Amino acid sequence: MESVLIVGYGVVGHNLHKEIISLSPDIYDKYKIEVNTKQCDKKYDFCFICVDTPLTNENVCDISEVKNALIENDASIYIIKSTVLPTTTEKLCSELNKHIIFSPEYYGGTQHCNNFAFDFTILGGEKEDCLKIIQLLQRVYDSRHTFHIVDAKTAELAKYMENCYLATKVVFCNQFNKIGEQIGVNYEELRELFIKDPRVNPSHTFVYKDKPYYDSHCLNKDVSALAEFADNDFLKMIIEINNKMKI
Repeated sequence: MESVLIVGYGVVGHNLHKEIISLSPDIYDKYKIEVNTKQCDKKYDFCFICVDTPLTNENVCDISEVKNALIENDASIYIIKSTVLPTTTEKLCSELNKHIIFSPEYYGGTQHCNNFAFDFTILGGEKEDCLKIIQLLQRVYDSRHTFHIVDAKTAELAKYMENCYLATKVVFCNQFNKIGEQIGVNYEELRELFIKDPRVNPSHTFVYKDKPYYDSHCLNKDVSALAEFADNDFLKMIIEINNKMKI
């Protein structure tokens, strides 16, 4: 069986470990020594990178831990699960001369993510490397699971598009709660009618009166990072409205 290493054991790494446990992956997290099972000086067939990519003070996605993971661990193919801005994977492939694929993750710490079935895997990068990863993951998933091969920057932008859309939904629904309060309409009743339309997905349509805004690690960093990267007025407006709701 192919050898597998997971680097980073936070929410993403922990959930990935549970999902691919049948592959007997080793774990490496330099901040959590107690979980480490990495075999020193071993070259792994596949290395899944699940480290954090926090937002810097300049609203830039910090990929230093991703780069360190690529340099400090030896593998034939690396799969970045950490969220990185478009063109990052291509640049890292060129700079480090390594086989690197981007594959967005859909794990989360709440019911807003974990109650959904994500029966697909997106793989962005060189086709031959993606096909090798598919062969590996077919040992984990059954034949209903689908795989989508695209270029790396399309996969990277798809992850940001998803997070920015969820953030927009939260802001949108809170604005309709605010409008409802102004005219005496109960949002819970309004929401039930809204989501009856089959074109409307109910995810992220709850409104919390004590927290009428999004404030999660992923949405905070990812929406801001893409807004800065793309200099996008719409995303900047979403951030501005969301911040006003915190006051």
